Amino acid sequence: MKRVLVPVDFSNNASNALDYARMLFASESCIFFLLHVYIGNTPNLLNEEYTNPMSKESKENLNNLLNKIVESNDNIRHSFEKITQTDPLVKAINTIILSKNIDFITMGTKGAKGAKEIFLGSNAVRVINGVHNCPIILVPQNYKIKIPSLIAFSTNFKRAFDKRELKLLISIASSCNAKINITRIMEEEYLTDSQSENKENLKRLFNDLDYIFCKIDVETSETNALRDFVKQTESDLISLVHHKHNFFQKITEEDVVDKISFNSPVPLLILPELK
Repeated sequence: MKRVLVPVDFSNNASNALDYARMLFASESCIFFLLHVYIGNTPNLLNEEYTNPMSKESKENLNNLLNKIVESNDNIRHSFEKITQTDPLVKAINTIILSKNIDFITMGTKGAKGAKEIFLGSNAVRVINGVHNCPIILVPQNYKIKIPSLIAFSTNFKRAFDKRELKLLISIASSCNAKINITRIMEEEYLTDSQSENKENLKRLFNDLDYIFCKIDVETSETNALRDFVKQTESDLISLVHHKHNFFQKITEEDVVDKISFNSPVPLLILPELK
């Protein structure tokens, strides 16, 4: 059974992220944990006068959301639970990952308007940079969900892969019968001996899957190169391992993460580095 954490702010984007995960694993047993966090715009978060009303409102909204989901659910393999937290989002997520043995997180990349006290700033970026032991699926705003048939997996082959890191990617490809386009984004023309060895190892890990290899030439930036490639090949999902020194780490450290996560035409699967 897959155990999925879904941060919710009662926006359409959060609902869309939940629907996307439900679609990916429609044929598998899953339990979805709906997490709502609230942090007031006050220096004293333990102020009873402030916390109690907000807590009551949040619980009521979450109860209403859960009831709506359960009533409309026609998949007997899927069940749902709710969680309300007053901790900051990343702290709450890390706690629940351990306590609920979460397999992956799915979330939208934009929050509800007027909910600044709940979702401050770029929460997707905060979660990516603050959660290091769990895969994350980011679903773009207004994305029309569809079963992925082609997955772009970005790598430069500069590190060996661990099967545990690729577990969710392999699971999605198998569940959806999708082809993986292993996309090499690098300026060098040839692989080193170490890179070639890592490529062969990846072949072994993807042995039971349908996959191909492709090299992308970088003309302006790695971010633009990958996004253009996804559009040209009509890929349905982008996946990469979030490790030091890869291009995704670079763009999260810069102020251009919106270009890949918030403006990505398709969902983004961030796999944790576990080695």
